[in-house]
Amino acid sequence: MGTYAYRAIDQRGSRKRGTISAGSGRHAREQLRELGLRIESVEERGAAKLVPNTQRKSSSPRYRSQVTAMIRELATLLQVGVPLLDAIDSVSSQAKRGFRDAMRAVRDQVASGSSLADAMSREAEVFDEMTVGMIRVGEHAGNLDEVCEQVAEFRERSGELKDRVLSALLYPAIVMLVSVGVTIFLMTVVVPMLLQNLTEIGRPLPLPTLVLKWMSDLLLQWGFWIVGGVISACFVAVFLGRTPRGQKAIGDLAFATPILGTLIQKQALSRMSLVVSSLLRSGVELVDALEIAQKSTTNGLLRTALVEMQRDLRFGQDLRDATDRHKIFTRSMGQVFSLGQQSGQLDRMLLRIGMDYDRQAGVLATRITTLIEPLLILVLSVIVGFILFATVLPILEAGNVLAE
Repeated sequence: MGTYAYRAIDQRGSRKRGTISAGSGRHAREQLRELGLRIESVEERGAAKLVPNTQRKSSSPRYRSQVTAMIRELATLLQVGVPLLDAIDSVSSQAKRGFRDAMRAVRDQVASGSSLADAMSREAEVFDEMTVGMIRVGEHAGNLDEVCEQVAEFRERSGELKDRVLSALLYPAIVMLVSVGVTIFLMTVVVPMLLQNLTEIGRPLPLPTLVLKWMSDLLLQWGFWIVGGVISACFVAVFLGRTPRGQKAIGDLAFATPILGTLIQKQALSRMSLVVSSLLRSGVELVDALEIAQKSTTNGLLRTALVEMQRDLRFGQDLRDATDRHKIFTRSMGQVFSLGQQSGQLDRMLLRIGMDYDRQAGVLATRITTLIEPLLILVLSVIVGFILFATVLPILEAGNVLAE
């Protein structure tokens, strides 16, 4: 049994502080709810801070799928009674080299007395903050196997959403690259040969052909610099996108884009909802869950909103006020936070709305693909059609002159 300090609001709206004895943080919250209290925070006295260090590096995307598979297998082994060190050995023996080295380092640290969460936090390139935070909670609550199961479920669901969106946008991206490649080939190889034959006729070229010749000469003379400029601009955009101001500017621009902005909003809210829901179910307090979610999101608008929500929660304000101030939140999300706080069912409500936004994001990704595909084909058809028209027109005019 542990001692938990709590802050809550009774049915009359008065704030209460106190302590309660319980076997885990989850049991403490259940006891407080049975007393009719609306919980603001529950924290075990002497417990380690659950929110990761703010100076922690970001995890690398290349380990995402391996971490998910590892946690799923770790949960299975722990549930059947395999000791933690043996479970880590089993998982690391099947991993690829880079990930295997990280898992062996985790195993050595756990064997020397560190907690699993502390060991994972030292491998910041591999394990993200949300995963470390939930593992830490599971160790404190004594239900590490259940928490690993929840982490695996969340990561799998989040990965499925990302894969679905990327798959939907892959075909349009390939079509666009092929279109650019075909255009460059025509303008730098085919068109110059045709224009050379046309100029040998000695007749003045019509305006469309002159425009085509100018564009072809531009690519031939300055093509290297144009390509270099585009690549440099991409590198600059990526660099600026990693800065706070750059992320905010890109986020604002993307959010204001029709359909794409809605997709980004639904995807960000879905991930945030599932993160917070998983953390709450694992025993993390709401303010800590919001902080972990804030650090794990790449959306600048959502990150700013979550910071304000943490501040409002610490001052005992309704989270509905924070959600109403930020356009990234939908009205439904504001209602979920408000009603979830009052009913004590915030974790379940966030799980439902997160899964709903997950489904909506998939539908929007498919819709974007449906719109982009014919548009790209139309653009390619116009380009090829103009090239054909500009090259055939002088031939037809020369034929008319000969016929006269």
